[in-house]
Amino acid sequence: MRREYDRKRRQSHPWRALYKTPEWQAIRAQVLGSEPLCRRCQAEGLITAATVVNHVERHHGDPAKFFSGPFEPLCKPCHDGEVQRQERAAEAEGRASPST
Repeated sequence: MRREYDRKRRQSHPWRALYKTPEWQAIRAQVLGSEPLCRRCQAEGLITAATVVNHVERHHGDPAKFFSGPFEPLCKPCHDGEVQRQERAAEAEGRASPST
């Protein structure tokens, strides 16, 4: 079931392959090396190791935006919880908005 999900995700989001590139791996290492703590946890007074580099502005698959940032270091719970909820809400809002 997981393999099927991953296959469909790769087909619908081909830009996900950008995460495996040496360029992204270097950016990720630089961001986490220069700022090793989760930015959002720190704002709450918590000390948590950052393990994810988040794109602050959605790139929508555009390689130029993907590699240029801005980025923020986050822990996985912040990224997979708060950030993903915000992105889903923004997508739903965009779909609900009338076309111009």
